[in-house]
Amino acid sequence: MSSEILDYLQPYSALSIEAKNSSLPIQAQDSPYSLLIIPDDNIAEIMEDTLDEYDSLTDYVDQQLAQVEQMNVLDTFRTLVSHQLLYTDIADQSEQVQSMDWASLYHTYSSLWEMPLIDESLIPSKVTSLLPDLQAKSEHTDEWIQLPLPAGKEYTAPLMVPMGGFNECPVPLLQASLFQYWQTKYKAIPIVVDESMWILQAHSRPQTDQEALQLAQEHFIFCSYVLESFDSIGEYASYLQEQEFWYFWWD
Repeated sequence: MSSEILDYLQPYSALSIEAKNSSLPIQAQDSPYSLLIIPDDNIAEIMEDTLDEYDSLTDYVDQQLAQVEQMNVLDTFRTLVSHQLLYTDIADQSEQVQSMDWASLYHTYSSLWEMPLIDESLIPSKVTSLLPDLQAKSEHTDEWIQLPLPAGKEYTAPLMVPMGGFNECPVPLLQASLFQYWQTKYKAIPIVVDESMWILQAHSRPQTDQEALQLAQEHFIFCSYVLESFDSIGEYASYLQEQEFWYFWWD
């Protein structure tokens, strides 16, 4: 599976590296940041299926990136919430979402969840790191892949390594749209991906409680599993004020 993924990524100078000798974040020699890919048959299959409609991976990346750079981030969140509503008792509101402002959009989304999970009171978080045991996650392979990311456009990572589009995990286009937004606001850089996970490293933090709360709400819409380690969205907002690693994963 590693060799197949490496073949797809050949235009981007990807390298095979030994998992046991790797640590985060991985730095590329000729680029400020590199992405660590934990290879899996599912990633290889998604890449194969995705590229069936394109001449090459670079063709796919270029076309998708052109769309990302024209997207409005609020529309991205509207699309995510609209998809979530389709499988609920308020599915009839999915079309109304497309005209909502942020406050109405989050109110609609949060109505799907119960207290105390959506409690917005900022309380100190006991969580100091969300980094999973990467060695355990890659128990089926001793080889990882190091992918240099384009300087200044590291948010392109979900297009270079397409995953998702299943269950609650957004499609790569929507992932890249939000990564671009968060890179602009928080210098958040994708540093790890596998078949069901993204880890980002944020090089700046929310400066106010309200900003931290909105960021937590954004993460919650993107990936509801971010609250698995927290008692409430308010506690997660406190985490985001203090810690640099963002961990998104989907079942």
